[in-house]
Amino acid sequence: MLFRITAILFFLGAFLQARSQTTANFEGIYQFNLDVTRLLMIRSDSGKLWLHQGVSNRTPIIPLSGNKFEVANLKPVVTLDFQVDGQGRTTGMLVEQGGGKVQCFKLRETLDMPNAGRLSNRKNGFTRADTLRGMLSPLRTCYDVSFYHLTVDVNPEKRLLSGSTIIRFNTVSPFSRLQIDLYAEMAIDSIIYKGRPLPYTREFNAVFVDFPGTFKKGEKGAFEVFYHGHPQEPDLNAPMHGGFLWRLDDNRKPFIQVACQGSGASLWWPNKDHLSDEPDSMRMTVTVPEGLQNISNGRLQRQLTLPDKRNLTEWLVTYPINNYNVTVNIGDYRHIADTLGSLTLDYYYLPHHRDSAMKLFKEVKPMLRFMQEHFGPYPFLRDGFRLIETPHPMEHQSIVAMGGLGGGHESLRRLMWHETAHEWWGNNVSIKDVADFWLHEGFARYTEMLGVRLYKGEPEALRQLANDKPANKEPVIGVRDVNHIHYGLWDVYGKGCRIVQMVRAIMNDDERFFDLLRGIQQDFRLQTVTTGNITGYIIRRTGLDLQPFFDQYLLDTRIPELQLDYRQEGADLVLRYKWANTIDNFRMPVRADIPGQRPLFLEATNSWKTIRLKNTVEKDLLLDTAHFYITVKKTEG
Repeated sequence: MLFRITAILFFLGAFLQARSQTTANFEGIYQFNLDVTRLLMIRSDSGKLWLHQGVSNRTPIIPLSGNKFEVANLKPVVTLDFQVDGQGRTTGMLVEQGGGKVQCFKLRETLDMPNAGRLSNRKNGFTRADTLRGMLSPLRTCYDVSFYHLTVDVNPEKRLLSGSTIIRFNTVSPFSRLQIDLYAEMAIDSIIYKGRPLPYTREFNAVFVDFPGTFKKGEKGAFEVFYHGHPQEPDLNAPMHGGFLWRLDDNRKPFIQVACQGSGASLWWPNKDHLSDEPDSMRMTVTVPEGLQNISNGRLQRQLTLPDKRNLTEWLVTYPINNYNVTVNIGDYRHIADTLGSLTLDYYYLPHHRDSAMKLFKEVKPMLRFMQEHFGPYPFLRDGFRLIETPHPMEHQSIVAMGGLGGGHESLRRLMWHETAHEWWGNNVSIKDVADFWLHEGFARYTEMLGVRLYKGEPEALRQLANDKPANKEPVIGVRDVNHIHYGLWDVYGKGCRIVQMVRAIMNDDERFFDLLRGIQQDFRLQTVTTGNITGYIIRRTGLDLQPFFDQYLLDTRIPELQLDYRQEGADLVLRYKWANTIDNFRMPVRADIPGQRPLFLEATNSWKTIRLKNTVEKDLLLDTAHFYITVKKTEG
């Protein structure tokens, strides 16, 4: 009897140990192939397996049979079916919910889930590191970058970058010390000036470089920064937390991109990382493993296979460019070339998305014709226009990243219009400080709505915009001088779009409105700007007193309320009206329509005004709340 019990315990222990080894093999980072930006982590803790979506958001998974598990407490039920190869290694898992199945590839065995950590914002406060990143101190204003030459070797297996940046500059004011930027995770090997190493110190992500002498105003100089490291990866649970996306395509080949708007280009290469200073031109030399291509900004200058079979490409940008727009896109790409007049068009896609890519690319020419008609000529003619399939969408100058091309066509079209609009609104006319981010996203979202209107009609465009409700938790304008990007920023899209739409509605003259947009593109061509530059320009060009309007919608979170008081006097309607829930001295005309009559604009202010409407009853008066972002309240007496 004792022998039988001992034997049972032995075999039970062996079974549990084998089970433990099997479940331990499931640990690792997985990509959600339907949206390859999204990562899942399986982790063993306290004798259980846990599914993590983000570092702290975890849910236990319950064994069913074999390699199949159920995610606890989810309805409809979600099951995870782990896939194991002949050597017992987990290669992926199949996620099933409600009859739908999504493949996940296992990216790595490690449990290093991207984690943004503490985010600086109005609520959490700002730090010395934020000031070093966002402020134009004398150590940054003393020089102006004229040219970068970035050389980088990309090693997907190790998630490692190594290379250098040559920085050429013009001296704005005398200096012997300057600041460049490179994230602390990235090591500096040396900084070389005229063949000799320069001393430097680091504080957070700022690098202070000392030169042997003083540069005089107007003097030119150059130095080279050698570096290597594992760049930050984006935590997609945090708004605008950028980094390298190390992913796999459907054939399990590396599919890699960098997206660093907000976090800044210094997360992966050394530069003067402030939006106000764009180089006049830039060269990028990028080396990737055998069997992959890299597509970057500008024109391809040369391409060669190195003795070790790696592929090298060199790209040249001949226009000023935002640092965050500088990019690498690495994958097993297919290519199509075309032209629109003298503008070259290039498209890059993954082989398994050919059909959806072809359908989308057919709409590029009419889209570009529309944007050139309404905004002015394409800004980067020498560098051409290209679309590329990537893990994540992003408006990288002259090589617009589309994200995956496996989605629905209408959503892809809308995304294409938005990201392409940034070639004008963001890349040609660019902000000096990320606090003015709405100038990029508000105008791009409005362009997106113009595309919906073109294909689906204005009612559908207004319906889609109405579904994009602003949160109104923070002002549209962020905090200056601290790179304030990690806040409730989504209002820069939907509310920013409504601001542009209201300018058009107030002007009530489409020819003048689009002439205004073309004027902004021409008069601020290849420049960095502030909100004041653009709003001041709009006020001057239109001759309208719009400063209270901009102050209300950009600096205040309240939605203006139009208060109305009706009184019927025979056939006439006597209407009293004023604004409430606004800043002091707010004023804005709002359109009202009466059947059979010309549109009426109520010149409302914070004080009551009265108007008599002939042959009108209350139900005939229709306030234009579709084009004006307001609320309406009927008062008594």
